[in-house]
Amino acid sequence: MTDPSHPAAAVEDPFSYRLVPKGDSRIHIPLAPASTCEPASKHVCHCGKAFIRKEHLRRHQATHGERNFTFLMWTPPTPSCDLLRRHMARHDLTSAAPDSRRGRACDACHANKTKCDGGAQCSLCSKRGISCTYKLAATGSKPNGASRNEVQPITDAASLIRISTAEGEITDDSSTPTSGTLSTPRELGDNPAAAGLARFANILTSSALSEEFKIPQDDQAWIEEATDEYLGRFHQCWPVIHAPTFYSMPPPVGLTATVAMIGAWLKHPVELKHIATELHARLMDKFFEELGEKVVARAVLLKGMLVAILREIEFFVCSSSGHQQRIHFPGTFLPWVQSIRERWKRTIAALYKIDAYMSISRWQPPTIHREELDVALPSTFALWNAYGLDVFFKRLPGEPADRTSYKLSEITCNPNSRARSLLLLEDVQLALCGLSPGIWNHLQITRRSGKVGLESLRSLAWHLETWKAEMERISHQCSQSYGTEETAGLPFVAYLGRFDEDPARERRAATSQIKSLVSDALMLYHIQGMQLYADVRTINAVALYLDTPVQNEPSIPPRIQNYQALLHEWAVTPESRRALLHAIGVLRMREVDLDGDDAGSRDIDPVAYLALAISALVVWAWVTYAETRCSCLPSMDHIDIGVDPPDLQSTTRLESWIHGGGTAAVQGISFCRCVVDGWMARFAATLPQGGRIWELGDGIAPMLKCSRKL
Repeated sequence: MTDPSHPAAAVEDPFSYRLVPKGDSRIHIPLAPASTCEPASKHVCHCGKAFIRKEHLRRHQATHGERNFTFLMWTPPTPSCDLLRRHMARHDLTSAAPDSRRGRACDACHANKTKCDGGAQCSLCSKRGISCTYKLAATGSKPNGASRNEVQPITDAASLIRISTAEGEITDDSSTPTSGTLSTPRELGDNPAAAGLARFANILTSSALSEEFKIPQDDQAWIEEATDEYLGRFHQCWPVIHAPTFYSMPPPVGLTATVAMIGAWLKHPVELKHIATELHARLMDKFFEELGEKVVARAVLLKGMLVAILREIEFFVCSSSGHQQRIHFPGTFLPWVQSIRERWKRTIAALYKIDAYMSISRWQPPTIHREELDVALPSTFALWNAYGLDVFFKRLPGEPADRTSYKLSEITCNPNSRARSLLLLEDVQLALCGLSPGIWNHLQITRRSGKVGLESLRSLAWHLETWKAEMERISHQCSQSYGTEETAGLPFVAYLGRFDEDPARERRAATSQIKSLVSDALMLYHIQGMQLYADVRTINAVALYLDTPVQNEPSIPPRIQNYQALLHEWAVTPESRRALLHAIGVLRMREVDLDGDDAGSRDIDPVAYLALAISALVVWAWVTYAETRCSCLPSMDHIDIGVDPPDLQSTTRLESWIHGGGTAAVQGISFCRCVVDGWMARFAATLPQGGRIWELGDGIAPMLKCSRKL
């Protein structure tokens, strides 16, 4: 028998307690040794439970005052969260609190690194609308002798390609790619970019977009080619990233994947379309997670969420941006300060343009208003793309410093502002985007009253034509500078890029970019003109109904009948003929671009495709509803664009036709309902791959789908 006075008598034997569940309030109850005759001293609670240690008694007594976990149905209160969870699991309720000791998670929760509720359908899978599967958990078990390295997260390229293969073998075939289904390397062919994009999609499954990413050695070659393609083509129209410092520090995996995806798709648009779409869908899922319809509709939702958040944090306010820069990006080195400030400006400018494009494609008013853009004009493309500090400080003296004194909202409202001499082509593009709210309001008033508001129409038409004249002035100055021996000042030098060591190549690259910007600005000018002079949303509604009629419907609905009556009235007005001239301008520009040698470099901005689809819609409506009889035979007041008048610059001849009316043709081909299918085929031929790789056009101009079969 142990002497009670011995020091060891007060020490508990760690092996003298039986194990009980962790959540059980009856914590360690001692087992009395067989040789013990007298029980040890106990601390007894008023409820009858006894404990050896006083602190155990206090912890137990504290539970008497706690509120029990209650199940909201008929069950009585339970004293433990564990018991509540077991009770809810017994009733097959998946909304129980996640159990941190649960043995395995479903595939979606495992990939997302979140706690799984368990049950037949966990809450995350229910929210995403996907099946709750345990395939990875079933195949992911390792033998006891597996090394530690085998169970670590797999990040190398070779292992990721094996993961992609395994997933492809255990998933069933589906025609629609989902966020958890990726193409296997065997399906992707021999193109290293295809397998690399599949690896990116797998990496994004378990990585945050902001995580740093080190490019594997096997992927260096194709990612460099894709980045060069991105900087050489996409970056010319959307200069959001700071190209000279893109690789100065490891970019996050989300940015690297985006640049690689865009560049690889531009280089191989047909071969990589499927895997690029899968990776784009994965990126969209990640953006929604860190901030379920078609990609464009989801992009609209994401844009709305992003704009709302940016407004809350006052992202569009200059003073707020300066405060954030001083806190998060402190420094006084001019290139560093300039790059941070320009990132902010160009992000706002790009978002403003994207908002205008998406609003036009969805027949909706823009979300961002130019009046709320408290941001100065961005620097020139040349300074933004100065590769090297020596090039930066060489170009800095030629930078128009006065541009920082004018706000973007001020410039885009008034074509005749004091900063007119400082304007560049990209400023004109933003100004044309700024006409969208006014055009939207004008159309709403016209729809409600049934009459055209002449005052608002004249004002908007004046702004539209003035901005076009400003664009032509800047383009003419650039062409004059290129014709001289030296690049003599603005605006031509504003578009010099990264080929500073080769002046001839640099001048060619700058000229190509200027042509691209002029082409995009003209396309946007024609889009706004067609929206101003034609109710394209009404035309689209009629076209969609005729393309997909409702089954078992005895007659045309009254709404469509009213729309068709409005189109008959519109088709004989001067406004309809102005809209038709804008549509013809888009078609002729596009056909000239396709005949050029550098047509591939001017296909990046989606405004060209958007303009073609809207133009096809306007031509179809004018041909269908302008005449009730065949108009192949010319009338007395007939125009044949390309012959009489020779081009769209003959304003006197065209104005006479606009106000007097008459038939029309382009190089001998009449705008008649007899050949409407041929006109639609001509429009479809100017879209990439005949419109087969630009599905958005089918929703804008559904008649283009039928023309592909011709």
